[in-house]
Amino acid sequence: MRARWPVLILMCLSMLLMGNERPPWYARRRAMPRPNRIAQARVAIADWPPEPESPAQVDPDRLAAALREICGWMPQRRSERYAGWILEHAATFDVDPFLVAALVYREGRCRADAENGDRGSGTGLTLIDTRMYWENLRRGTLSYRVRENDRWVEREETVDAFPFNGPRLGSPEPNIYFAAALLHLWKEQHETVDAHFEQAPHRHFISHWLWGDRVRSDRQEDRILLERRRILEYYGAHDGARPVHWGGLTFGCPLDGCPRVISSWIGSERDGGSRHHRGVDLESLPGEPVRAIAGGLVVFAGVDLPGGQNHRQLRGQAAFEAIDDDTLGAGGRYVCVRTQREGLHSVRHCYMHLERVDVAYGDHVEAGGSIGSVGRTGMQRSAAHLHLEMSTEHLEDPAEILYGLLLGHRDADPL
Repeated sequence: MRARWPVLILMCLSMLLMGNERPPWYARRRAMPRPNRIAQARVAIADWPPEPESPAQVDPDRLAAALREICGWMPQRRSERYAGWILEHAATFDVDPFLVAALVYREGRCRADAENGDRGSGTGLTLIDTRMYWENLRRGTLSYRVRENDRWVEREETVDAFPFNGPRLGSPEPNIYFAAALLHLWKEQHETVDAHFEQAPHRHFISHWLWGDRVRSDRQEDRILLERRRILEYYGAHDGARPVHWGGLTFGCPLDGCPRVISSWIGSERDGGSRHHRGVDLESLPGEPVRAIAGGLVVFAGVDLPGGQNHRQLRGQAAFEAIDDDTLGAGGRYVCVRTQREGLHSVRHCYMHLERVDVAYGDHVEAGGSIGSVGRTGMQRSAAHLHLEMSTEHLEDPAEILYGLLLGHRDADPL
């Protein structure tokens, strides 16, 4: 019992320092799924490098092009309108336009009619939850309180360009407008909120957009910040994570927006222990571009079929689509590239579970060149992800070779 006294004393001092009176509002919260404890353990806050800065001046045409790149389907005129609204309203509320753009993609998948989705609640392009802000947004005014000099200070912003209601948030410009306004709220209020509500550790105020006053997990913010890095790369303001050097070769990232998180490690048991994982799985979304980590010769582009050593080379997307996905083996559609090393064994790198395949046997692919896109072919239960294997004269661990480009903690893999 005696050993607990220092802890209790520290808790009391902390409450006195930050002010132990209850904040003068009801805790805002969003209807979110419970945090995934396995996913939560995959990566720690300290693992992440600093996020890249946004450019001081943003060209609307380049931002529109970046939106088309990440959304994958957006017509040019629509992307130009979205980019213009993002820049206009981000400037009005002094927030990062690339963060707004990341919400447009990650939350609503660039669709103005998006509802609920991964978050459990929300409307429109950025899945704004009107119920969470009923105290803050009334009659064209955004009001909130911050703690300054041991007292509560009321702040107000005019937000009367559009009505704040569900039907209007289903239109792109009002949704972007209020997304920028609410990001401004959390940017100004997050230090107060962090001091007066119990929080899971997190890196960025975007966590409060996702959770409300009480952040329960930092993994959701990781995914928003990932999309922001991708958009910065497509815009041309960020070169991506620094390449790594191993075995006389230079390797880049197999996915955009690195660093990326490993969800399953080499050696993990599969099929009840009858086989072991031969590579690493990387958290990713369906349709994400998959890129060659090094230049080389495509030595396989085809499918894994059931049965031992049953692999078929294919050429052209039509040939892939002619084979029913339900008949594929565990690797699904996949590609292997061989990179030569002078005087040493070559390095073979394989990319599995692809949805689209962009290369064929015998092609030469440059480092960073397109291999295909993330899918879930060959899988029965898992969510879409990229499986990456590397080998020389024996199997290699991509987590070790691509250290810094890939993040994670091996002991978080339950298998």
